[in-house]
Amino acid sequence: MQTTDYPRRQMIEAALKRQPDAIVATTIRLWEQLAPELISIIGEGGFNSLYSRSVRLAGAKHPWMPKNGKPPVPDQRFAELHACLQAQDAAQAGHGSRALFNIFLDLLGSLIGEALTTHLLHSAWRQEAFEIPAKDFPT
Repeated sequence: MQTTDYPRRQMIEAALKRQPDAIVATTIRLWEQLAPELISIIGEGGFNSLYSRSVRLAGAKHPWMPKNGKPPVPDQRFAELHACLQAQDAAQAGHGSRALFNIFLDLLGSLIGEALTTHLLHSAWRQEAFEIPAKDFPT
């Protein structure tokens, strides 16, 4: 996986910095906006597989991440992540959140391409996406 500064990384930063005191709530809201968008394309199983793998990989540097990694039923999908983030100070929660998003989106991007990944983020995170000028998104 490449570690270039993709527009989606800028979107993640912009979204998480909008309310630095509410990093946990922002993180969960972003996941809740992203999940249905992706599930409609890659299915529940595809999303769960990517999410589980991402949690395991993020857990290598952030051992406090959820141990299971598998999202449960949709209405409780990110409850374990919420609890784990809530137990950390804001800086640690922010680092873990960024790591999880970046790992997940790197995996997704390697499967469907960077342009489509960024487009899906723009669709899911409409409000947050506007922090990055449209000209910066790949066509």
